[in-house]
Amino acid sequence: MLRLKRPLWTATLLTTTLLIISASTHAADWPQWQGPNRDSISAETGLRSTFPEDFKPVWSFKDCGIGYSAPAVVDNIAYLLGADKQENGDYVEFVLALDPSGKQLWKQEVAHYKEGIMLTKWGHGPRSTPSIADGRLFGLGANGDLFALDQKTGKLLWKANLRETYGSMLSGARGKPENTWGYCESPLVDGNHVICTPGGEQGAVVALEAATGNLVWQSKELTDPCSYSSTVIADFGGVKQYVVLTAKQLASVRASDGKLLWTAEVPVNEVAVIPTPIVTGNRVYTTCDYDAGCGLVEVNKEGDQFTAKVLYKNKTMSNHHGGVVLIDGKIYGWTGKTTSRGRWVCQDLETGESVWMEGRAAPAGAVMAAAGHLYCFTQDDGVLVCIEATPKGFKETGRFTIPERTEKQSILGKVWARPVISNGRLYLRDQDLLFCYDIKQDT
Repeated sequence: MLRLKRPLWTATLLTTTLLIISASTHAADWPQWQGPNRDSISAETGLRSTFPEDFKPVWSFKDCGIGYSAPAVVDNIAYLLGADKQENGDYVEFVLALDPSGKQLWKQEVAHYKEGIMLTKWGHGPRSTPSIADGRLFGLGANGDLFALDQKTGKLLWKANLRETYGSMLSGARGKPENTWGYCESPLVDGNHVICTPGGEQGAVVALEAATGNLVWQSKELTDPCSYSSTVIADFGGVKQYVVLTAKQLASVRASDGKLLWTAEVPVNEVAVIPTPIVTGNRVYTTCDYDAGCGLVEVNKEGDQFTAKVLYKNKTMSNHHGGVVLIDGKIYGWTGKTTSRGRWVCQDLETGESVWMEGRAAPAGAVMAAAGHLYCFTQDDGVLVCIEATPKGFKETGRFTIPERTEKQSILGKVWARPVISNGRLYLRDQDLLFCYDIKQDT
């Protein structure tokens, strides 16, 4: 079985990463966007990679509301965002907590707004995954409402709208601010601070006190419009920093005060910059779609100054929003927005070249990795396809289809929530439906 390599974090960054996760969480929890290390890789072993024909969920929940928010899971309790459309056309956003049997523990309203800023034919509702840390839940609604709740009760602790409070500028399709898909970033919790990227002239990145929501700093030198991507932590040259993929470029600000440290011109587009950057050693990998491509950046420190050198830019990988994973020096994910011209790809990180491509075995979808396999959740039909994480080719080991599709499907929306694995359970969402599967191997 292949061993999944973690990025080559320094000791300082490892300590920082551990601070992101609440002291009460376990190693197999999935407490935030893309898991404990924000890399879409689970450290769990002993998981199914084959499935019986009648593979059924252990429970399902059918009132998640509209939206594409993937769950965060701590102690087998799932937390996710949703929204309901009111008779007058307004939207009410909420957070759900579901117990280990799929029963609702609490439901907390967090925002109420009119149709507003979003292109609704792709689907309304929140897109971000909440972050769980130190007894609190932090989330970001599609209309820019950043909030903190009590993890156990759902009680609202504080809230701020990114546009009203921090002068947020959200990039729009073809450069038009009114053409957006709302806010999609998943907040980053780092110790006592919450990090978010509102974008705009007041400062693209903000750090807030986790307990109060009070502003700690706002990055004055970086003023790009925000994208739909989420922030990651890095440690370059012994300096902790936050790496962001904005609507214009890749950039990094110092964690202590928001000072701009470096920027790099990587492939971006004028429509939607979405996937989360991958930090490995002193390098950062990025990708986005609409024929933009991907890039690899090397970051070095000379004295007190940082340099960011682009090692390559190409179109081997142009990932829409299903994400990519880095395993043993290889990038895996779907390239190309549409099924007709897209492919599942294994890309060599160092050279940027394609190792293999497969376009017929499974349509486009989101990907995460665990136990030497890729769990690919296809966007057109809600099929979970499991393949080996190997540079030797596309090797499927099993698949199954979720038992039911949402009735709240938007005109152009698809199955876009990311798959999540936590404590031997696989969570798959399709708008108002959430399915929980036991994927621990039979013993």
